[in-house]
Amino acid sequence: MLKHCCVWSCGLLALIVCSLSNAALHNDILNLAADEEIRVHPSEVRYWVEPEDADISQPQQLPDTGWRALEKTSINVGKSSTPVWFRFEVENKSGHRIQRQLEVRWINLAILDLFVLDETGGTIAMVESGLNTPKSDRSNSNTSWLFTLSLEPGQRQQIYLRAGSRFNIFLPMYIWEQEALDQHQLERYVWYGLAFGVLAAMMLYNLSLYIFTRDNSYLFYTFYAFSVMMYEAGLTGVGDHLIWGNSQWLRLYGFALSIYLSFFAAALYIRNFLELKQYGGWMLHFNTFFVVYWLVSAMVLLLGNDYLVRVNELAALVSCIVALATSISLWVKGNVSARYFTIAWGGLIALTFMAVLMMEGVLAYSMLTENGQLIGFVVEMLLLSFALAERINRERLHREVVQAQALDLQVLMNKEREEKLQAQHAMLQMQVRTNEELENRVNERTQELERTMTNLEIANRELAKLSVTDPLTKVHNRRYFDETLTREIERAIRTQQPLSLLLVDIDHFKHFNDQYGHLVGDDCLRLVANTLKEVACRSTDLVARFGGEEFAIVLPDTDETEAYSVAERVREKIHALNFIYKGERIPISASLGVVGKVLAMGTDAPHLIEAADKALYEAKHRGRNCSVEASSLAG
Repeated sequence: MLKHCCVWSCGLLALIVCSLSNAALHNDILNLAADEEIRVHPSEVRYWVEPEDADISQPQQLPDTGWRALEKTSINVGKSSTPVWFRFEVENKSGHRIQRQLEVRWINLAILDLFVLDETGGTIAMVESGLNTPKSDRSNSNTSWLFTLSLEPGQRQQIYLRAGSRFNIFLPMYIWEQEALDQHQLERYVWYGLAFGVLAAMMLYNLSLYIFTRDNSYLFYTFYAFSVMMYEAGLTGVGDHLIWGNSQWLRLYGFALSIYLSFFAAALYIRNFLELKQYGGWMLHFNTFFVVYWLVSAMVLLLGNDYLVRVNELAALVSCIVALATSISLWVKGNVSARYFTIAWGGLIALTFMAVLMMEGVLAYSMLTENGQLIGFVVEMLLLSFALAERINRERLHREVVQAQALDLQVLMNKEREEKLQAQHAMLQMQVRTNEELENRVNERTQELERTMTNLEIANRELAKLSVTDPLTKVHNRRYFDETLTREIERAIRTQQPLSLLLVDIDHFKHFNDQYGHLVGDDCLRLVANTLKEVACRSTDLVARFGGEEFAIVLPDTDETEAYSVAERVREKIHALNFIYKGERIPISASLGVVGKVLAMGTDAPHLIEAADKALYEAKHRGRNCSVEASSLAG
């Protein structure tokens, strides 16, 4: 009897445990008529991991046992080498037929198949989707996966989703009325447009700065901004929706490639921006390793292998930590750029960590946690751009200080030279009144002074090289022009080859300055100077700023006829310049005086300049915007 009681007791206990287990696995049923926006909560979803050797294509083949509840605040089961099935139930408690849109907001799912079953287990609808499905076969194109659910009054349906991915299997799901979904997507597109617009603007701005300055810092920033945009495009679904097109390879691997390129570009930018080569040590070695590592990862992916995905998760974490440690270390050492980078990079890491916690279910899924990393990238790019501008400005100020110190040194050296010359003269006078021993000592002193003078002259020549360029237009200045013209005249007389000189004067430039301002006038001068360099582009040609709005062009081995052709090309190109100010094209023209001939003995620079100046004066007298040869004025 006791034995039977024990058996019955054990059986009753097992029945209670099974009942509790079944109750725990029972899904809450979502009433789709309750609200226009319904979030599918993890507590309402159960999942089942498909075994490696399973051949399951329909939910009717799934077992009734083995389904697990989600213990997180997000529907995320991490990485899985096999597809994972999810299920939940919906019903229509209203008195009319309803249609809703099921949105899965994580786009990076290679497999995402939907099965809709009725209460008897019969299949109502089946939709194959996911990145493995060609884009042309999808019923819609969006930044999310969308599925249509239709329910009759009082109808209950079972929703099954089969998902697979090389990344986390993450399914943030919402069920919408169509009108509410349209409004939500509009708000999302506005936010994406704003964020990507800021990133694109910063990228193009720094690209233009690189084109004009050729500073590699701007190039690495541009590459980093581009990589970040591609990464966020892959993360948010914008890439699959608008950028990848029908390229199946980009749809499957574009997101992973953008991750590798982002870390590669960041490593290059850090290397240049923080000037790691100056510091060396562990910081430079780590940076070199990650530059090579992320480049190799990208190349391996391009060659068709993606087995580094799990390793790269650890590498990404270590890369972020090492970059932050590097910037903090340099900040402590007094590197001003590292201070800005630490703030920008630290903020990005914090917002990224928040997004990771959201995906892992520690933080609730929301617009803030979902888009935290994108916000972090936008803020980081703005801060890094400001930091880059501050560094360039700081370097410019340093160069100005060095130049000022060089000028002070020049003055001091000249003064010392004068003093030493005076001392030499005094010693030479004493030489007459001293004996041979004193004379020898004076000679030694004189030789020392001569060596000093030679060194000073060499230093003077080096400093002179720094002062031959016009700071505004970046062409040669008047001083260099005078020296070169004299030298070319001597050579032309010696070789009896023709030498030509062009004087170029921008028409009505004073009126131009008065009307548009001196800053616009400076832009005009720079544009004209660049045009002159484009035409007079031989290695022997010289373009120089003659003074004010006047420029001079020296053309060796060129007769007046050829020089006139050059002048006409210059005039036509200047006249065709597309100079835009406040949306309006400002016409620019120039008058040119041309002189060219085989020079006679005794010809000097003033003679040649005077002839070209007279021709220039005649060009202005003829109504401007023309070229006049000096030979046409003879007689």
